[in-house]
Amino acid sequence: MLIAQGMAYAKLAGLSPEYGLYSSGLPLFIYPLFGTSRHLGIGPVALVSLLVSQVTLSTNNAGHEYSLSEKTSFALLIAFCVGIVQIFMAFLQIGFIINFISHPVIAGFTTAAAFVIILSQLQHILGYSVQKSHYPFLTLFSYISNLHKFKWQPFLFSLVNISLMQVIKHLNRRFNLEIPGPIFCVFMSILSTQIFKLNRFGISIQNKIPKGFPRIRGPIFNEFSKVAPTVLTISFINFIETIAIASKIGEKHGYKIVPDQELLGSGMTNLLGSFVCAFPIAGSFSRTAVLSQAGAKTQVAGITTGIVIILTYLFLTPLFTYLPNVSLASIILISVINLIDYKEAFHLLEIRFLDFLAFVISLFSTFMIGVEWGMVIAVTVSLVIVLWFSVKPPMCVLGRIRGTVVYKDLNWYSSCIKTPGGILIRMDAPLFFVNASVLRKKIRQKEEGYTKTNPVPIFYIILDCRGMTDIDSTGLQVLGELAEKYNKQGIFLGFANVNERVRKLMKSGGIDKLVEIDRFFTRIHDGVESAIKWKFHHITTTITEP
Repeated sequence: MLIAQGMAYAKLAGLSPEYGLYSSGLPLFIYPLFGTSRHLGIGPVALVSLLVSQVTLSTNNAGHEYSLSEKTSFALLIAFCVGIVQIFMAFLQIGFIINFISHPVIAGFTTAAAFVIILSQLQHILGYSVQKSHYPFLTLFSYISNLHKFKWQPFLFSLVNISLMQVIKHLNRRFNLEIPGPIFCVFMSILSTQIFKLNRFGISIQNKIPKGFPRIRGPIFNEFSKVAPTVLTISFINFIETIAIASKIGEKHGYKIVPDQELLGSGMTNLLGSFVCAFPIAGSFSRTAVLSQAGAKTQVAGITTGIVIILTYLFLTPLFTYLPNVSLASIILISVINLIDYKEAFHLLEIRFLDFLAFVISLFSTFMIGVEWGMVIAVTVSLVIVLWFSVKPPMCVLGRIRGTVVYKDLNWYSSCIKTPGGILIRMDAPLFFVNASVLRKKIRQKEEGYTKTNPVPIFYIILDCRGMTDIDSTGLQVLGELAEKYNKQGIFLGFANVNERVRKLMKSGGIDKLVEIDRFFTRIHDGVESAIKWKFHHITTTITEP
């Protein structure tokens, strides 16, 4: 599988097929020295190859395409820089930043990227090429407007290739076989092309592919500014893919993955691989699944794969002379079709519209303005969602379930009893500078609403802090201001379900000087009873005073 996919993804990246083999051989010996996954199938992948092509298939200042040697230099420089960035990230232990990119955003981005990859292969399948644009939708429009150039021979050959791989996939599933569909398709295509001389009918072939070890070469930094944005994008996409795959397969086999160690493993593989003509590589879903299903237990399986690939480019590359480009394009289409996650879109729409909107924004921005800017917008959307939920924390007013001492959200339990004279509010978020003013505003609104609808004056407010996992100085300041305000107004202010961390911070922040220690409760009901007793005592004292 890796032989066929490696060559196909090299073409996708704008390089010669042999670079797909170089990227699948020696680098597989590097990852086991640093990575923690025992089953990760590492090598060229569709999404990273597409990102590399954003540079290699662009034009220079004069508007001309780059030569093959220049494209190769760009790809190796990108691999080198991706390695440096990921190693730097590993030493800083900033793998946690992946948590800021939501799943809907990633799903939208990868779905759009799948369409862009398919678009990049249409020239081989339809038999004609068009002027490429940095904006994918314009490239699609160019293909549609030039349909009169369509050639049926490569299109028909593509259908045969795709059908053959699908039949093999079905047979493998039905009879529990392990026939490698892509490589079988490659050899059948080579055989039929050589026998029937299909290259005479508009089906382009690879011609001669060099054999032997790749020569060791260092990166050329003369165009670093051109590749810098792509380097950052690939570094994060590479990490996202690799961690997602390694974590999933590790969980299946009962061992843990260390994200920062995976960053180091991926970084070292790309860095050292760039010296042996390997363009950027990452973990592959399909190849990892194959290794797992084949019964692999250690990283020796990956090393064995690397040995097979090395033997291939040392002795077998002449066999690929008659390999049609349309066959590689068909392999890419079959591989990336799984990235189109339309089911996830409907699933998100059923769960929450905001997540569906993030998916749609990520998808359309990537397809309309390009992969790199699409990634920027996708990450921005994730951060906006994080900020939105920080600024708009979940807060609710509580009421008591009849016949119990349990208090629930009145929005969900409308039959709950509203205790006269008090407001019970729960905030399900940390209280910090972004949302502290929101809490104060919410309490004020509830005070105003209560005053308009209740004849009994407010004499207590209790804040349920079970969801308040943390608090900063701004949050402490707001609580202090509320305590001072209610002390002056003669209103009982209490706190329930405060965890140890927040309680300690409140004490350090001086809240204990404003709120007596007996106004911190382990249950909301205890706070309500204490407030009623406090009010009764206050009234009794007022009456008995001369």
